[in-house]
Parts: sequence; structure tokens; C-alpha cells
Amino acid sequence: MSAANLYRYYDGKLEIGAAVAAAEQAALFAEGDRSCAAAPPDVTLRLAALFHAIIDATQQQMKAAPLLFELRLTVWRERPELRRHFLAEIERRILTAFAVDPRFDACPAERAESLGRLVLVASAPFVMPWMMQNTPFGDPRGQVMPLIRCLTLGMIADHMADPLAAHGG
Repeated sequence: MSAANLYRYYDGKLEIGAAVAAAEQAALFAEGDRSCAAAPPDVTLRLAALFHAIIDATQQQMKAAPLLFELRLTVWRERPELRRHFLAEIERRILTAFAVDPRFDACPAERAESLGRLVLVASAPFVMPWMMQNTPFGDPRGQVMPLIRCLTLGMIADHMADPLAAHGG
């Protein structure tokens, strides 16, 4: 396809980059979804599977296609709504991990959303590509399970100890 024909479908280079980044993001989420589905219905194991899949896919992209990785960073810098969409999709998957764990059956939706947001914030080193590029805290893969276990065990204990939460109130 010629460049002129390509611009019939896209408004500019950034739009082309956004389309490429969206396709890469869809592949990353598909891998994360497969990993979560293969894990037992335990929030800790599902979240670890999700974050390991994201880390592995991002690190693979940094090695195999560094220009594609840089394109993703550029698109996110120039189009913050795409970055927000990515984080919203991660948060949705976190909430799904809570929903399949029977220990959270009676958890009210707003409490689950609050817990999901907490996990999202704590997992920034595992999901934000620029943090994985710089690895400010070392290898993120080895840190996933200890962090997720700490968060989820605390949440489970808090949820079970709260009589209102345990009865859906």
C-alpha cells in the first residue's frame, strides 16, 4: 500500500501509530486473559498470572521490537486517553480476578472497585511500560507474587473481619 493510500484511512502518523499500538495492546490483553483463565479461581494466583503475562509480553517486545515499544510509549505520551484506556482495561481484569474468587462473593461492588484500584496502583511497576523499561525496583517478575500475596491476603483478612462486608452490607 502506498503512503498516500494509507493516509486515506488515517489522519496522520500518530493515528497510524495508535492503530499499531492498539493491535499490540489487544495481543497483550489476549495473553493476559489466557493466563488468568488457566489459573485457579484464587485472586492471588489470577492476578499473578495476569501481571506475569503483561511483564513477559512487554519485555519480549522491548527485546524483539524495540521500535514498536518506543512507538507505544510515544503514542501514550501524545494520546493520554489511550493510556487511560489501557489502565481501565487492567483494572477491569483485576476486578474479574476478584469476582471469580468465592471469598469475595458478598463483596459490594464499590468495595471491590476500591480494592481493584488499590491493586492497580500497587502494580504500576508491572503494567507501566516505561517503569519496566527503567526497572527502578529491579526485575518486576520476581516482585509480583510477594506484592500480590501481601495485598490480597490483607484484603481477604480485612473482608472476612468486617461483618458488614462479609454479609454484603
